[in-house]
Amino acid sequence: MKKVYFDNAATTQIREEVVDKMAVVMKEVYGNPSSTHAFGRSAKTLIEQA
Repeated sequence: MKKVYFDNAATTQIREEVVDKMAVVMKEVYGNPSSTHAFGRSAKTLIEQA
């Protein structure tokens, strides 16, 4: 039987490709996006592209 979840106001299942991308970003791009150094610029670029 297929499960149906009706409480999406509380939470929603995250698509697998989003989880995969988030894991990579959390491991590799940890700069402060407000900073002007390379780590920060990388983080800011990802935010702007999102």
